Amino acid sequence: KPVSAIEEEQRGEESMRALPAEFRRRMERLFGEREEYESFLKSYENPPVRGLRLSLHRLFSLYGEDARSVYETLLSDWGLRALAGSDAAFFEGEEYFREFILDERRLLERSIRPGLHPYHEAGLYYLQEPSAMQALPALSVRPFDRVLDLCASPGGKSGQAADRLSLLEGGILISNEYVPERARILSSNIERLGIENAAVLNEDSDRLSRHFPEYFSRILVDAPCSGEGMFRKDENAISEWSPENVEHCIFRQREILRNAVSMLSPGGLLCYSTCTFERGENEGQRDFLLSEYPFLRLSFERRIYPQRGPGEGHYIAIFRREGEDGLLPGKTGRRLLRAGGRIYLVPDSMPELRGLRVLRLGLLAAEEEGGELRYAHALSHGENLPLPYLNLRRGDPRVRDYLLGLELRAEPSEIRSKGEQGGPDLMKETPSFLSSFSFREGEKQRKLVFSQKDRGLMLLCFEGAALGLGRYRGGRIKNIYPKGLRSI
Repeated sequence: KPVSAIEEEQRGEESMRALPAEFRRRMERLFGEREEYESFLKSYENPPVRGLRLSLHRLFSLYGEDARSVYETLLSDWGLRALAGSDAAFFEGEEYFREFILDERRLLERSIRPGLHPYHEAGLYYLQEPSAMQALPALSVRPFDRVLDLCASPGGKSGQAADRLSLLEGGILISNEYVPERARILSSNIERLGIENAAVLNEDSDRLSRHFPEYFSRILVDAPCSGEGMFRKDENAISEWSPENVEHCIFRQREILRNAVSMLSPGGLLCYSTCTFERGENEGQRDFLLSEYPFLRLSFERRIYPQRGPGEGHYIAIFRREGEDGLLPGKTGRRLLRAGGRIYLVPDSMPELRGLRVLRLGLLAAEEEGGELRYAHALSHGENLPLPYLNLRRGDPRVRDYLLGLELRAEPSEIRSKGEQGGPDLMKETPSFLSSFSFREGEKQRKLVFSQKDRGLMLLCFEGAALGLGRYRGGRIKNIYPKGLRSI
């Protein structure tokens, strides 16, 4: 075996020995059957399984008719295997799955590191734990839904929801995280995935419930829990576990669920999920909801164990609220919104958020600096950006240079231009760089005029997927990729 595989097994054995004695007793009672319990313990000898969730909306918007080629190349080169229960989307008559299991052996053989790949920086996929990916498909998100992800960081399930929503049909996502540091991580991931019809909040669930009574047609509560399902992946989860912490989690989950139910519209669906095995945090909360709120009906329930399939421990329950679901698809555009020196492109369907702590709203387009507008990095991940671009190919060392924050060399003939509508233009010897950005707001045409410093602004792409911005002068492209995102 490779040294890495042996080390993984050793870590698994150490993790099994480190399981708290009280946790072991609880799990033995939970399973009842000795054979199942022994199988559960033995699963800790195996390394964790990793998953990958493709952002199909981004794949389709970036590649259009070439999307199938990119999709099949990823599946074959990376050895992606569709996760059981993953739903599919159809594009140009072809079927595409979203959720996959990673083939670690294939990745090792080909020296592919998904977390450091340019496609990851471009927001083409999100690395996510396989069992955690199974909650969102059960929520049956429609393109026009109003979705709330109440405990959202780091953003895996929010990204799954956004990939099923349509900005043009009025679908919106409110992605909330109570802990400020975790909320900033969430905001960064929403930006990287190029999600334009979302708002990221840093709020308490009680304040949200007073702001959004019976508003959301889909609500996801991936509740803070005792984390028993993560013991194989995270040693900290083991050290932090205690019976007292379990009881604390139960109390906190109940408070969050009360507030979530008050925000659920008639006919809407509520998904409650945890990454723990504890009955009080799972079936106990199910029973609480059904007894406390007679207008709720349980429509789906599932437990996921590491010994029965790929992934860690998870619990999923879906509840439907009685009543008529009056939400229908609508047509929506975008508007400019200025807030605190920042300019956002915001969907018309976005609700009023005044009075709430908002970290991100729609797509951050520009920021004011010294009285002038400067392009924001987030805009590079938007759709159909009218910028000249340099498309770097696989094997081009400039890809790594860009991610390291180094200046690049480029010949004018390498740089293509895009028209105002985002369509490709003819190759130009002297590229025409952008000085303003126009977009339609309702029946009006709006324009942002940018600083002279940004007149040489261009887009850096890897095989057609936008990575970020650079500034072109005299055959050199000065990297302006945000320092916090640069590779080490």
